[in-house]
Amino acid sequence: MINLKHSLLLLVTAFATISIKAQDSISLYKKINNQYSIERNFINQFYYNPAAMSGYSSSSFSEFKVGYHNEDKKIFRQQLGAGENGLSINANSYLKLNSKTAVWGNAGYQNLKKKTFRWNENLDYERIAPYVTADSVGGNLNLERYFFEGGLSQKLNDRWTAGGEINYTAQLGYRTRDPRLRTTTSDLNINAGANYRVFRQYEIGLFGTFNKYTQNSSLNFQSILGKPFVYQMVGLGISNYFFSGGINPSQTFEEFGYRGGIQISNKQGKDFYIQLSAGRSNNIKSHSDTGTSTSFEISELENKNLQFEGAKFFNLGEKHRIGLLGNYIAIVRTGSEYGYSVNTNATELIFKRQSYRSENFSGSIKGLYQYSEENFNVSVSPFFGYEEIKERNLYPNSGQKFEYSYFGLNANYRQQINSSQMISIEPYFSKRMVNKSINALATLGNIAINSWILDDFNFQASDISTFGASLRYDIKLEKLPAFFVSVQYQSQKIQKKNNNFVGASLGITF
Repeated sequence: MINLKHSLLLLVTAFATISIKAQDSISLYKKINNQYSIERNFINQFYYNPAAMSGYSSSSFSEFKVGYHNEDKKIFRQQLGAGENGLSINANSYLKLNSKTAVWGNAGYQNLKKKTFRWNENLDYERIAPYVTADSVGGNLNLERYFFEGGLSQKLNDRWTAGGEINYTAQLGYRTRDPRLRTTTSDLNINAGANYRVFRQYEIGLFGTFNKYTQNSSLNFQSILGKPFVYQMVGLGISNYFFSGGINPSQTFEEFGYRGGIQISNKQGKDFYIQLSAGRSNNIKSHSDTGTSTSFEISELENKNLQFEGAKFFNLGEKHRIGLLGNYIAIVRTGSEYGYSVNTNATELIFKRQSYRSENFSGSIKGLYQYSEENFNVSVSPFFGYEEIKERNLYPNSGQKFEYSYFGLNANYRQQINSSQMISIEPYFSKRMVNKSINALATLGNIAINSWILDDFNFQASDISTFGASLRYDIKLEKLPAFFVSVQYQSQKIQKKNNNFVGASLGITF
C-alpha cells in the first residue's frame, strides 16, 4: 500500500502541474459552471463510451480536494453496517490538449471506519452476495481504498474517434479484535470505444469493457474458546454446512466480466442519444481452512444485465433548456452450489446445482429544466421510477419479493457574487414507497439467523424518505489557484427513525 500512496502523490502533482499550464482566462463563475455541468451529470451514462469523452467539455479543468464525512444509521441492514466515517483525498483532471485530443485522470484515497457489521465478513457485499462468510459477532471495520483512472480520446479523422480508459480500485479491510478479519480486493476495468460520424453531427458508437475482480478474505481468532460459529452463506440465511465452522477460514472470490454496447447520438449527446448495453460476469468462491493445503470451489455466481437509456434536449430561446431522459435496467443473478463427499479417503465433488436466483428490474424517467443568465444558473430535475426485486433459494425453498415506486426532485442554484466569488446550493428530496412485499422465507433452526433475516426483510419492506442539501463557496485570490469549501447534510427517515449524514471538504480548482 505504500507504493500506492506514493503513486497517488505523484499523480496529484502531475495533475496540478499540467492543469496550471492549461488554465485559461474565463471567469471563475463560467469555469466552475462548466466544470460541474448539470446537463453533463444528467447524462453521465453517455460517457461510459470513452470515445464520447472528446465532447465532454470545451475547456480543461482540474480539482484537488480533501474531505471528511460521518454517516450515522439508526435503521440499517446488518450486513452493510451502521454507517461510516473517515477521510477522503481526491484529484481529477480533464485536459483538452488540442482540438482532436483529450485526456483525463482521477486518483483517490479513503481511510474509513465502517460501523457495526454483522453477518458479513467480506467487502463489496452487493457484488458477491449471497455467497458471503458470516458470523453473529462482527464489529467495526477499518478500510483503506485506493482508486486510479486514466483515459484518452483521439479524433483520428473527420469521421472516426477512438477512446480508451483504464481504472483500478484496491481495498484493504481489517479488524484488530476477534473475529480478526483481513480482506483485500482488486478491481481492474479496461474500456475501449469508437465513434463514426455517419451524417452531419450524427454518430454511431460501439464500446466494450473487460473486468477482472479478486477478493481474498481470512478470519482469525486469538481466543479459540467461545469463538462464534462461522457460516458460509448461500442465500436468505441458508448456509453450506459442509464448509461452515472450521478454524480460521479463508476465501477467495475470482470474477471475470465483460460488457458491450452501442449508442446513436447527435451533437455529441447534446441534442439526443440512445444507448443499449449488455454484460455478463462469473464469480467463483473458493474456501480453505488453516492447516489444510487444499482449496475447494464452493459456489458460483453468474450475473447478466441489460440496460437501455435515451435522452432528448430542447432549447426554448437562449436562456431556457429542457431535457428528458428514460432508462431501463434488468439484472438477473443465478447462483450454483458445489456438493462434496468425504465417504472416501479424499473429499470429492459429487454435484453442482443451481440453487439461487435473484431478479431486479427497474425503470425511471427524469426531467431537467435549466434557466441561465450571465451571472447565475438555476435548474430543477424531477424523477419517477419503478423497481421490482425477486429473490429465491431452492434448497430449502425460500424467497421474497418487493415492488417499489420512487419519486423526487433535485435542484441547483449557482450565483456569481463578483468576478472572484460564487456560491452553489443543491437541495434534493426523494421518496421510496413500497407497493408490495411478499415474505416467503423459510424458518430455520437457528434463532439468531431467523431474527436477522426477518429484520433484513422488514428493512427492505420499509418506505424511505430522503432530504438533503449541499452548499459550496468558491473564491479566486490574486496569484493563487481558486479554492472552495463545501458542506453537505442528508437525513433519511426509515421506520420513524432518522439516518444522518454530514460531510465537508476543502479543495482547489485549476
